Amino acid sequence: MSSRVTLSDVAARAGVSRATASLVLRGEGRVSEATRERVHAAMAELGYVYDRVAAAMRAQHAPVVGVLVSDITNPFFAQALVGVQAGLRERGILPLLADAAHDLAQQAELLALLREHRVAGLVLAPVAGTPAAMVDQLRAWSLEHVLLTQPVDGASTWTVAPDDRLGGRLAAGHLLAVHGCRRLLVVGTSDAVASARERSAGVRDAVAGVPGAAVVGEAGWLPDDPTGLELGRRVVRRVLDGGSLAADGLVCFSDVHATGVLRALREAGLARRLPVTGYDDVPAAALYEPPLTTVSTHAQQLGRTAAEGLVARLRARGDAPAGPGEVVRVPPELVVRSSCGCG
Repeated sequence: MSSRVTLSDVAARAGVSRATASLVLRGEGRVSEATRERVHAAMAELGYVYDRVAAAMRAQHAPVVGVLVSDITNPFFAQALVGVQAGLRERGILPLLADAAHDLAQQAELLALLREHRVAGLVLAPVAGTPAAMVDQLRAWSLEHVLLTQPVDGASTWTVAPDDRLGGRLAAGHLLAVHGCRRLLVVGTSDAVASARERSAGVRDAVAGVPGAAVVGEAGWLPDDPTGLELGRRVVRRVLDGGSLAADGLVCFSDVHATGVLRALREAGLARRLPVTGYDDVPAAALYEPPLTTVSTHAQQLGRTAAEGLVARLRARGDAPAGPGEVVRVPPELVVRSSCGCG
């Protein structure tokens, strides 16, 4: 029986040093495309299989990145995870996925478990109310990380998020300028969620620039209402005032909340009577009835950007001291359909 093929065998067949073959294998370093092709051809010819477990033992961490999200049932996160996985897979890294289910205690437990599994780094979409001390703990563990979708209040660390204030302005501005709305109700607000605060601030920015316009109320997000249906029913009851509408436009925190609002409007016999906008542009938004006008946050791009940035930081580790946290804002885009009254 022949002995196992080693990386040294591959290097000899390709006519390069073992160090160069190792760089090609890990996708690192400045190696010409011709050299990379020779090394890969030698691997295929010899039947070489990369032993990632052994490599992880030498590096004292696994070629795995932990990915912890606050709510895996939210279709926005499903799209973001597609981008995260693509950004990691192209670099030979496996995502290890976990769901905190909006629970701070569960988030803390899962973070500890991911550390015990020696993940190389972490992509974290934090639960609402996550304390800055959690970020301090990640640093104390020397666990490289990036926050996805929103920052943690009081913590300075690398974050990839939509420009939610701009997104709020886009949604409200459309209702004000195109549909003549002057009394907006913001649906799904939360002081504990940084992205919700930013979107509400954007709505108020838009209203401030239109004479006679106002935010007539806010409806708080219900953490135990994942479909948004109950909040939608409460909102519709609030806007009904003796048979007339107290608000003439609804700006929703997410497409999930907008789904509940649209359903409640149909139940009340008010389908298409009140302009509604969502936020995120999940794949099903175009199939809602009516199709949902929303703000696309480019979820897959957000996820890919976070993954690529994390890998770059992992590979640069030790070359330079870590700088202050940076927030990378991805510009959102208004997607006009018919729930606002267009078309």
